[in-house]
Amino acid sequence: MQKSYFTLAEPFEHTLVISKSRFITTLLPIKDYDDAISKVKSISKKYGDATHNCYAFISNQSATEQRFSDDGEPQGTAGVPMLEVLKKRRAFMTLAVVTRYFGGIKLGANGLVGAYSSSVSEALDKAKIVKMVWADVKKITVSYAIYKRVEESCVSKGGQVESVEYGDYVTLTVAIPEQVVKDVMTKIVDITLDKAKIEAVKSDYVGFNTLI
Repeated sequence: MQKSYFTLAEPFEHTLVISKSRFITTLLPIKDYDDAISKVKSISKKYGDATHNCYAFISNQSATEQRFSDDGEPQGTAGVPMLEVLKKRRAFMTLAVVTRYFGGIKLGANGLVGAYSSSVSEALDKAKIVKMVWADVKKITVSYAIYKRVEESCVSKGGQVESVEYGDYVTLTVAIPEQVVKDVMTKIVDITLDKAKIEAVKSDYVGFNTLI
């Protein structure tokens, strides 16, 4: 199982012009294989007058489910380079479609590889990205006097506060990366003299705002 990967916080579109050809990259978060195929069809319909609508996607969290298409470009010059960018950047659960409007100048095989890979790479540079980390999500209930120290203990180790509820006590919902859970829990037990109420919510991938 992958401990972390990156995906899109929201859809993004980026245009690059190379030797008069226009390359429109559409990046979309996807739920699964069927969702990816459905979105490919939708984008291909949207840009139905384009010369090519090439795509690549990784549609599961372990990166074992991958697909690509050159859509009429010479074999190996579009889909594979696009997929290689997604793999290198660990952009999973992500679809990239590069729409090309031919500008009249042939780029050659090497030029096409560079154009399609650059299109996806530049789009990822500009898109809003989320780091998905396998984490334990816990509810921690403590007194008002101590909750800030508990919060700091989580954040200082790379955890993230998902929500805070205020009542007779303060309840923090926190996501803690799996590899530091033991250290954080030990610290919280020490800080609170083992008086914190700690409830396990789930273990799952949680989005952490970041850049790639």
